Amino acid sequence: SMLWPNCFLIDNLNLIFSYFNSGTLEEQICIDLAEFSPLSHWLISSSSFPLLPFSKARTKATLRIGPHNLEILSIIICGNLGDWWSHKIPSRSGMSVIFQIEQAVSNTAYIHQLALYLYEKGYCASFVPKLIKKHESVFLGRKRADTTVERFNFRLTLFTYSNLVWIHEGFYVNDMSTGKTFKKVPKWISEYITPLGLAHWIIQDGSRKKGQGVSIATNSFSYEDCIFLSEILTDKFGLRTSVVKTGKPNQWNISIWKESMIKLRSIISPHFLPEMMYKIKE
Repeated sequence: SMLWPNCFLIDNLNLIFSYFNSGTLEEQICIDLAEFSPLSHWLISSSSFPLLPFSKARTKATLRIGPHNLEILSIIICGNLGDWWSHKIPSRSGMSVIFQIEQAVSNTAYIHQLALYLYEKGYCASFVPKLIKKHESVFLGRKRADTTVERFNFRLTLFTYSNLVWIHEGFYVNDMSTGKTFKKVPKWISEYITPLGLAHWIIQDGSRKKGQGVSIATNSFSYEDCIFLSEILTDKFGLRTSVVKTGKPNQWNISIWKESMIKLRSIISPHFLPEMMYKIKE
């Protein structure tokens, strides 16, 4: 059993001590954590320390503070290179952050598996992502007018966290001259680009044509950020990469060369769903 659903450092810790204090230490109680179901994770304490379930929606963000292991952090952080986004939520007790991701219905298997995984770790309220109806304008060509089409996405929303604001602040910067917010790559990101994180990044933003390497859509990042990420992939994993133009002004993608595909598969395929293997298969 675990005290926190996202902390594996105490997997083997079977006992926790809680003290009831009414002016003087009166009683020490030993609690066997094995009695609690994996999704309960109640902290037992006196009236001075109320019962606080980590993985319940009503728990305040200032009290849902982790610790967070590298698996979770790499999924969230590499996800912010891909399809995740975040925004800060102010409150009287301080700032917190919420993370979200949307996937097309074609990626149903992936986002449902991701939702179940994060639910089991205590990071979201439901193991089923929410179905969202969207309306988008589509240009049909010079001789035909734009039209609006209806489509559906699945959206996964995590709980709010006060101690993960640093991730949001690492990715989002306010331009003082324009008042707009733009996305950048944090300088500290290298240690969080793990095989697991890289797999999620490529599942979300990777594509491949037969007989070629993998292209990662990094359109929202600057050329310098794309070079930085490209160098990380080379230095950490030995992948041959380059930064290429997309054909649109000031937009670039990262290309993982065909020669590195065998190595790339060996690194990330253990973390791929069968339904997503088409992105890296031969």
